[in-house]
Amino acid sequence: MGEDWLRYRLAFFWDAAHPSVAAQRDADFTWLVMFDDRCSDAFRQDVEELAADGVFVPIWTHEPFWDDRFASHVAARSTAPYVITTRMDSDDAIAVDFLASVQRQFEHQDLLFVDFVRGLQIDRRGWVYRHDQLSNPFLSLIERRPSDAPPRTVFLASQHPRARRYAPVREVKAPPMWLQVIHDANIANLVNGTRVSPSQANDRFVLDLAYRREVPGLTLVRERAVQRARLARLWGAHPGELLRHLEAGIVRARGTHDLPQNDNARNATDLARRLAARLGRSNVRSS
Repeated sequence: MGEDWLRYRLAFFWDAAHPSVAAQRDADFTWLVMFDDRCSDAFRQDVEELAADGVFVPIWTHEPFWDDRFASHVAARSTAPYVITTRMDSDDAIAVDFLASVQRQFEHQDLLFVDFVRGLQIDRRGWVYRHDQLSNPFLSLIERRPSDAPPRTVFLASQHPRARRYAPVREVKAPPMWLQVIHDANIANLVNGTRVSPSQANDRFVLDLAYRREVPGLTLVRERAVQRARLARLWGAHPGELLRHLEAGIVRARGTHDLPQNDNARNATDLARRLAARLGRSNVRSS
């Protein structure tokens, strides 16, 4: 990866991820962030200067990112009998009460994924969207530490949509708890949500990210109509996205609930792939 790409990602980290984590309320935590040590000396120096405020701990490595890559680093920093770990991409953000809300789910469970279904998305135009997603990239794992091995960490589920195959999942009904930034270098993200007032981001997230923080009512009505038309086209071309949208809405309507571990659990993505295979089409986007 080139220096330009690293600087591009670091800008999102500084504008979205960093301020949102620094603003966490009523939560005690350590934030570990992995960086590739094959970067330039200047880039590494800049990261270390950013880390000097103590908000995050940089981990420098170029080892392949296996499922248990963070386990040894977590184990080195905690000997507690229970551990809670959360995954988060470097260009995204979490609500000010995210970590405290995760920690309130702790009931001495042996193993439990915590999944906040509702989040937000912001695209390059600065539009804010409400987005419900099951087993999203902001999963947390509560676990009793193994006595003879490092903690398993949230990467026990290397593919977050398949979390239920590895442990029970608690689907939590809450206000928007996470925020994805949709930009040109995203690998898989696309906008699959409803256009909403930017107040939903203003009220729950601390961001230095540039987006449209004030939108007049009539403008918002017009933009919602535009987004509904885009969603119709998206769902027509990728029915898996429609199935995922409907599934998340139905699950959220149930309120907070626990789902038992199920090695054969299927979700809307699995069903859409089966449908696409029968139709001889490939129209389901992977997460």
